[in-house]
Amino acid sequence: MRFACSILISSFLVVLVSGAIDPRNLKCLVCRTTFEELNRAIMKVDKWKKVDVGNFRMDADGNTMQQKVPAHRSAVFISELIDGICKKMDDYVRVYYKSTGKLAIMQLIMEGGGMNPEFSKTKFVTDDDLNKSLEYYCERMFEENEDEITDLYKKRPHDDIMPDAEKEICFNHAKYCEDWMLPNEEDTTWTAEMEKEYVKIHGPDPYGFSGGLGGMGMDQPTPDADDEGYDDTDAKEEL
Repeated sequence: MRFACSILISSFLVVLVSGAIDPRNLKCLVCRTTFEELNRAIMKVDKWKKVDVGNFRMDADGNTMQQKVPAHRSAVFISELIDGICKKMDDYVRVYYKSTGKLAIMQLIMEGGGMNPEFSKTKFVTDDDLNKSLEYYCERMFEENEDEITDLYKKRPHDDIMPDAEKEICFNHAKYCEDWMLPNEEDTTWTAEMEKEYVKIHGPDPYGFSGGLGGMGMDQPTPDADDEGYDDTDAKEEL
């Protein structure tokens, strides 16, 4: 899936956006996405699965002092899940909402295999690392908050996926996020009429309403980066 995603990203990164990105804003987006992915992963874990936890000390009878807990409440298991989730950040790209210019990160290919329909509302942000820094921020987020994250999940109710973990870590503990960073209705509202006005100013968008992702004209060819109207110079942006 990641290989196919990389090919598609390479194909569609022809409408370029430059400009500095606020690292704290990007950390917030990665933090929130990490918990969305983590909760989805935990929901798929068989609740009967148990793992041994303990300090491996011996009791008076020479038995190892361990206990079994549900896997999805184990610090080691949560660490392994997040490690896989950080690698999955290769499937995400940075974008700006066309309506407001607000930064977001989005998955190019949905879990079911279809293209993300939300891309028609956005413009790609590109750089030399093809968004590899998203994986870096994910890893750093976990390293900096590992104890707090694992403690939250160890203490959570047996069948709860901790929907408040994002708020507790990303907002309250790490303080990466502020409310203005979250997408709202103004950001995500994008109509065919708005697309027409946008095209008048910026030219055709290969993944917009008139031809691109989200089932909105995928059969149309993707223009080359050197085509008229697409300037691929000065495309690098700094974090």
